[in-house]
Amino acid sequence: MYRVKKASSLLSFLKEKTGLSGRGIKKALENGGCHVNGKLERFGATSLKVGDAVTFRVPKEHNKEPFKILYQDNDLTFFNKPSGEGSTPLQGHYLVHRLDKGTSGVLLMARTLPMKKELEALFKKREVKKTYIALIKGTPRKEGGTIRSFLTKKGSFHGQTLYGSAPHGQEAVTHWKVLKKMKGITLVELHPETGRTHQLRVHLKEMGHPILGDLQYGREETFPIEIDRLSLHAYRLSFIHPKTGKRIQVTAPLPLLFKPQQVV
Repeated sequence: MYRVKKASSLLSFLKEKTGLSGRGIKKALENGGCHVNGKLERFGATSLKVGDAVTFRVPKEHNKEPFKILYQDNDLTFFNKPSGEGSTPLQGHYLVHRLDKGTSGVLLMARTLPMKKELEALFKKREVKKTYIALIKGTPRKEGGTIRSFLTKKGSFHGQTLYGSAPHGQEAVTHWKVLKKMKGITLVELHPETGRTHQLRVHLKEMGHPILGDLQYGREETFPIEIDRLSLHAYRLSFIHPKTGKRIQVTAPLPLLFKPQQVV
């Protein structure tokens, strides 16, 4: 049970207390999962006053946590997000950043609102070091380099927004290097300096080496092997912990797909 300490709407109150999305909360309300002062309440717009007692039952689908915990303390949790799962906050957590649905790997969530704000500030100031691993089509002529461009919305494909380079876009910077060359495929390490939507996918596509399994930016490509997912993995996050002042580094093990013997 939760006790209201500040007047607000039921939806806002439950968002703060549970960390669930508005959609998830509304679904729970519709399914009879909430009572205010012992009375069933189905509307998120309901006004709460100081002293009200709120009970809330988390929907079953939100109780399931398919994300394995890589590291957790009192302030934050690092999850290993599977490919195919959306970046949605789990119970008691607040989303700090996002991974594309097809991307697997390290996803960071805050356990308190103050920590959420501090972590978001670190991302905004580019103080979070991000490492990704990808399988790309073809073999780059160089062993590594830096891609700089300005990205903006450029259209859509099957209802999903597509991004591309344009003079009026937002700056996007990606550092990359080759890890292993195979027949028609290259394993690369990526370090995005900025965090633009679809940045890595767009940069590799515009470099002439789209990520294997990318059905949006590689839809016109014929890939050397059949892959049923986007071959992009958020391998590592590293930053100075806002509370401890010490560097924290968390790695998500590489799925078999990214191990050379699986794709040769």
